[in-house]
Amino acid sequence: MAGNDKVYDIRGTSEYSKLQDYTSYKPAEVGTFSISEDGNFINCNKAKIPTLKPFKLPLNLNEGYNPNAVDRSRETSFPQWEKGLKWIHGSKGGYHSLSDVDVITQRGVLKDIGYTNHNYYKNPWKFQACKFKGKMYIKKFDEEEQNWDAWCLKNSYWGKKFEELIMEQESGTKATYNMLKGKIGNRNCLLSAEVDAVTIEGKHMEVKTCFANKLTSKIPLAWLQSHLGKVDVLYYGLKDKQGKISSKPTEISMDQVAGRYVKAYEANAMIGFLGDVIDWMYTALPDADETWVLEYKKGARQISLKCNKEKFLPSWYLQFIEGTKEDDLVRQVEALTLTHPIG
Repeated sequence: MAGNDKVYDIRGTSEYSKLQDYTSYKPAEVGTFSISEDGNFINCNKAKIPTLKPFKLPLNLNEGYNPNAVDRSRETSFPQWEKGLKWIHGSKGGYHSLSDVDVITQRGVLKDIGYTNHNYYKNPWKFQACKFKGKMYIKKFDEEEQNWDAWCLKNSYWGKKFEELIMEQESGTKATYNMLKGKIGNRNCLLSAEVDAVTIEGKHMEVKTCFANKLTSKIPLAWLQSHLGKVDVLYYGLKDKQGKISSKPTEISMDQVAGRYVKAYEANAMIGFLGDVIDWMYTALPDADETWVLEYKKGARQISLKCNKEKFLPSWYLQFIEGTKEDDLVRQVEALTLTHPIG
């Protein structure tokens, strides 16, 4: 490895299963925000989380599909990864929640890292990271979906179409997220996690599509994603290869997954591995506003950290955390309205 590059050696699954009991990760909800249809950030409450609506079977997930269309469903007036930073900037709770936070990231990042040792296909992943003023930030690359093939793009459309057909989204809202705080390894993590829907009883749901014969093999990754995001129920639409769902969706309580679909030692190993990597990164990264690329190559037994010297944090966020005295900062945050889009 060149220069100041860092390397993490991946060990056997059994070693990680001893590091952290998965049940010890109990994230607290510290805030909620939405992204409007025009891509703006809106600090809000749980009322904006989608609910299930009546629907009739069969469902045709190909409705409206155009293979040449550009997917703009996730576009915002700011880079995707900055959602959590916008919440910190615009919320009194977000500001106070930073005092004991070590890591600020996205649920999807933690999911991919934590599943590395359990991924049958050993799929590669690559993220960007930085540690500044004692806080470590980890984010996805903005262009991560550009290399998807036609089949992946169609399946992605099917997943979004399923949500559209079964969920009631509040007018003007594109997506709703929870901000969660929980301890992984030795670090307190603050992460943004999209909430697909809530049940009548207020339980959070992870809504997905899946081929019926693949359900059992898909659940471990969905469990990790949902465990990190404090989800209560997995809700699967079982599709065929033509993109049609003919049977009632399958509901699986997260309480039933560990032990039935995911062995306890496997669940422990995923969380243990994730915590160990986070601890290693936090120690390895220098405290400076510079970008480090965190990468796992397909089938490798190592994870690398390489510095590319580019600035990491957006200028508006740097001004927010650097340019204001603490007392003034508190007053500014308290003065912000909860529904004012921050652009």
